[in-house]
Amino acid sequence: MISNKAWQSHGCYRLGSNQYLDIPLEKSLFGCYDDWNSLDHFDPTTDSRLLFSQFNYLRTVYGSLQDGFGLIQRGNWTSWIQQAGSNNIETEMGLWSVSRAPIPDSQTVGGRFQDQVWMLYTNEDSMKTYNFDCKSSNWISSPYVSGTVVKNAFAPYEEYTLQDSLSSYFNDSHAPYDGCLDNVSMDPLGFKLLLPVAQWVPPPPMVTKFTPGHDARLLSTPGNSSSVDVVLEFNTAMSCVGVTAAISLNMGSSGKGAAPSIENVSCDATNGQTGRLPSAPVSTWYWSATLSNVPDGILELIVAKPPNAAGVSTTMVMLLLSFR
Repeated sequence: MISNKAWQSHGCYRLGSNQYLDIPLEKSLFGCYDDWNSLDHFDPTTDSRLLFSQFNYLRTVYGSLQDGFGLIQRGNWTSWIQQAGSNNIETEMGLWSVSRAPIPDSQTVGGRFQDQVWMLYTNEDSMKTYNFDCKSSNWISSPYVSGTVVKNAFAPYEEYTLQDSLSSYFNDSHAPYDGCLDNVSMDPLGFKLLLPVAQWVPPPPMVTKFTPGHDARLLSTPGNSSSVDVVLEFNTAMSCVGVTAAISLNMGSSGKGAAPSIENVSCDATNGQTGRLPSAPVSTWYWSATLSNVPDGILELIVAKPPNAAGVSTTMVMLLLSFR
């Protein structure tokens, strides 16, 4: 027994809240009337699922992310504020810089790279840019030597060149110096994993968006068969022929009508539109087609490890469409 119907049945909340100030309960007040709540919600292109897939992949590449016990706070640029309804408890807001690595002579980690990694994160709810003089006392310290080019492991995969600071890298009062990040812009509630470009590994290919959408309900046309345009978006350039060959259609219907077919295939680059979550993979390439002769019922569109332009395969995903 799945919980979807229960979520809808119990989806109209009426008790309010004295604990949480101005909590937005609007949707929860009428959830039992919204049939969307009883759909399966296993959309493999959801931003949160893509982001956690990226998290898990990075742990297999960088051993420090998986098992590094050497966590060092390299600095914070924060202030304390009083939130409304917080019962006089202050909240620290701003930017934090930490590095993570194996404990020397005590740990052996796996992965492709075992070196330290550098992470920035913020709890600010708006975009904020930090600018610092690297020769001042309030600079953003990194675990890498100055001159190192570092690259973000998360979208938009931007690069930074670390500047000279006044701190000697080998603690001998001479060059080289600790690398300093002179400016950085952080998305609301954003985070970055910065790595030397020599150790940067591109994200694996993944489906980032499906149109008209997983579990979409579509009205069929008279004659018991329909045509619908579909679009699959990916985070990297793919093989158009390879994607087409990797797609199969599994039609669960009333038994009326012919088997659906794929027609009018086209592929091209997208504009790299960002997702709803900070650092989530973004679409850079799309595959589009028309599904013809689709009878009433549930259509399962299976994308079985299509290759990208370099021959690397994605994982398998299954997407649903319903015609009635």
